[in-house]
Amino acid sequence: MNLLEEIRTQENIDIENVDRIDLEIGPVASTAATIKAPKIGVEGKFSVWFLAALALAEGNVTLAKFTDEKVNSPQIVTLRKKIHTSLDPRIGFGARVRILMKDGTEYARFLAKPKGDPDNPLTFAELAEKYRNAAIMAISEKKIDILIKKIKTLEQINDMNEIVALTVHPKA
Repeated sequence: MNLLEEIRTQENIDIENVDRIDLEIGPVASTAATIKAPKIGVEGKFSVWFLAALALAEGNVTLAKFTDEKVNSPQIVTLRKKIHTSLDPRIGFGARVRILMKDGTEYARFLAKPKGDPDNPLTFAELAEKYRNAAIMAISEKKIDILIKKIKTLEQINDMNEIVALTVHPKA
């Protein structure tokens, strides 16, 4: 979904004017994310159509967005129905996307290695943001900020219990 997030950011796409999206995916995505019309939030995790629509519509995909309301959002559903997928086994974990706008404008991108792949690693800031989006569901923002700072200077930590204590949910 990195490609769609990138296109949204760089091209300022108005999703109301999208006519069609062609998405070529590799074997993993084509077998792991096969739910074309998710009805509940958790099904969104397994829907390349939902993930692509969400990435283009909102600019990012986070755990907090896998809700029943979001997968059934009229805006997301309309966009999801414009997505046509095809399998290209040569792509592996990458993807190729072509967005055709109603006025004929076309945006196309190819990504050989998704963000997070060893050949396309996340920066520390990107990794921290990814962690923040996941951890916020379990621990406070304050603890997340402290954890990120401590992990950035992990070599200076003498007692790992400092870090472990910050990961415990207050109700645990």
